[in-house]
Amino acid sequence: MQGHKEHVDIGKILQVAESLESIVSGCFGPEGGQVLFIKSTGDLLITKDGRSILECLLLDHPVARMVVSAASRHYSITGDGVKSFVLLLCAILRELQATADRNQGLLLSRKATLKNQYQRQGHASRRLSNILLTFQSRVLDPIIAQHLRPHFISVFSTTEGNITLCRASIQRTIDTYFRGRLGCNIHQFISRLACEYLYDCFLRAADIPVVVGLVSKYFSSLLTEVPGLPVENSRILPAVILHRAFTVYCPAEGEVRALMVTEPINQCLSEPDVAFLVSSDVQLQQSQLYLRQRTENLLKLLQRKDIRIVFSSVKQHDIVLYYAKLSGISIVDCLPSEEMDLLSMITGVTPKSEPLNDFLLPETFPVVSCKPIVIGNKKYVHLVLRSSLAFQPHSLVLCGPVKGFTEQLVSSFHGAFKMLTQLFQPFTAVEEQPANNADSCLLKRTEEQSGTCERCQNDSVGAPCHPENNDQAVHMHLTHSEEKDSAGASREGSASPSCGCGDTGSIERRRPQGPFIIQGSYSSAGTGSVPFADVGLVFPGAGTFELLLKDYLHKFAKICQDAELASICTVVGNAFLCIPRQICKAKTRQIHLPQRTKEMLQLDSLHIAETGLEPVSCKYQLLASVLQCLSQLVAINLIIGVKKSQSAENEETDEDKLEADH
Repeated sequence: MQGHKEHVDIGKILQVAESLESIVSGCFGPEGGQVLFIKSTGDLLITKDGRSILECLLLDHPVARMVVSAASRHYSITGDGVKSFVLLLCAILRELQATADRNQGLLLSRKATLKNQYQRQGHASRRLSNILLTFQSRVLDPIIAQHLRPHFISVFSTTEGNITLCRASIQRTIDTYFRGRLGCNIHQFISRLACEYLYDCFLRAADIPVVVGLVSKYFSSLLTEVPGLPVENSRILPAVILHRAFTVYCPAEGEVRALMVTEPINQCLSEPDVAFLVSSDVQLQQSQLYLRQRTENLLKLLQRKDIRIVFSSVKQHDIVLYYAKLSGISIVDCLPSEEMDLLSMITGVTPKSEPLNDFLLPETFPVVSCKPIVIGNKKYVHLVLRSSLAFQPHSLVLCGPVKGFTEQLVSSFHGAFKMLTQLFQPFTAVEEQPANNADSCLLKRTEEQSGTCERCQNDSVGAPCHPENNDQAVHMHLTHSEEKDSAGASREGSASPSCGCGDTGSIERRRPQGPFIIQGSYSSAGTGSVPFADVGLVFPGAGTFELLLKDYLHKFAKICQDAELASICTVVGNAFLCIPRQICKAKTRQIHLPQRTKEMLQLDSLHIAETGLEPVSCKYQLLASVLQCLSQLVAINLIIGVKKSQSAENEETDEDKLEADH
């Protein structure tokens, strides 16, 4: 049956997005509150985690579902930024709507001759989608890569050729993360615990990118949840906690050998789906006796090889447990695949996927200690291994008064290591060497150049501003504004980003000298990014990144000859103010944005201790994710609702019931 058709424009998209904004804005930032949800099961959920809030909503509108899906994808990469994603998306949509209402830019090209309003609107929407992607590659990436880079702070420092990790900078970065997700009464304890856990897991600073990636990947196996206890009981335990009790426990002193299996040690009379024919009871008993003796011999062989522990992903037969007890071999069975993978990663040993035999035993690994441990009211296995990697395995025990609160701590802790994974990835943005081409289209101030480039006026905004071809470099020369707010330049620092852990807490960075120049080569919108060689780059929080980026975008918009691209620069620059505005609004001491802007530009009165630190790669990923989502949303012109037939609904109901029964 044919359903409802709904024409979509920026105003309707904004209306849907603002409904999400009204929910997350109240819990944004360190001063934000928490949201209370009552689930259909009657359970209560009190949280300020943006992803949890959005995913708890029952959304019918497809635009709302698109926004939530895009925000969740962003969270899966950076571990944070869902609320900022929604706020920034709404702010850009509002600026686009206001610009369209004022008939300033973003208009249909005069060359286009279309029949009706919806065709014109569709053409304009597609152009706007292309403009947003072009803006990211031609303007946003070069500005961040070249002009914000001098303000970046590195969490690494080099002393006499040795690379060291600044613990104060890491602690401030983690603390800034938890301030926006947890209550003020526990975020300091959790952030200190996270920093301590990070430092326990690595030996050298050069290994930290690998370590944070492994912790993020195997976090569920390295974590033990304990509901019903105070948060202060959370702690770090050396080595690995296996979330199973010993099926058979035989104490052993000193270092022993262990192996991993994924098949039953005791073989069956026949393979699955294979018939086994016996002619008499005596033959059946003899066959069973043979398998029993074979199992006994296998375990005695393990004993002679000094193998005292067997880790199994499947349940072992009672006869195996019996002979294991006689042979002094401990067995831990029914281990989940995630924990088997963790053991394989730490030891470098691959579990044997075939039944054991007398001729070839699987590879074993040394175990320093393997003992039972009680955490909360459950018994687990405490396993001390010799790691073959730079990763030093430690287990994390997170406690909480109730289950729901403990789950929030777990989610926040995991998100923190996703954020750290992004922090120690090479920051990616466009920064290419200029081409020596005298015919390049130079974008100068209007008072310096009265003519315009014809290619800048063409119908396709995605085309690069160059008279020859798309592969040649684009030079965009800007000079610093002579406004009062940017007159105070900070003192010149070293060539590399400085560490932000000075005793005074103030920031020391390089101020760009000379002309404001954007250099880049672009083959298509949104492609051709070249990664930075540096990792571990952070930036002062509290909206500093957005304020500085807004200032640079406005400077570029004043001299950009492409009217539509200049309009987008102004729109996005104004929208960036939503983040610092939201933060300032929640503070007890109100700070006006013009005053803050001057402080950000002068950089002398800014203190890291007040603002915290945020990873540059996460900030850039947020902007890229919002622009990608926005380019998809504005390209939608029509939503067609398809009504399901009654038979299809009944089939889905039956499938849900079957899944519930299983």
